[in-house]
Amino acid sequence: MKRTKFVIGACFVGLLLGAGCQSYKDGGSRTVGEFTDDVAIQTKVKTRLISDPDVKGWPMNVDVHKGVVTLYGRAGSEALRRKAIAIAGGVKGVTRVEDRLTIVTE
Repeated sequence: MKRTKFVIGACFVGLLLGAGCQSYKDGGSRTVGEFTDDVAIQTKVKTRLISDPDVKGWPMNVDVHKGVVTLYGRAGSEALRRKAIAIAGGVKGVTRVEDRLTIVTE
């Protein structure tokens, strides 16, 4: 009998946690699922930018909100800026890339 009550209680807690996760919002705009997707996209974009031999030496920040990637930072030329935008846009789940990069010739 105690085991049955424990199992029922555990299931109830699991349901509450699951329902709570769906309704959680970060700043009132994303669900946990959307937030997790954005973190995965951000990681993939950053990894691809760092892995690219041309782009990797330039300081670029990546923000993602509901699949929209925003690139901040510097690029050494217009060609590098376009390449970074293309790399970010090629990641699965990206819906749009916003360019906030500054071209800096050092």
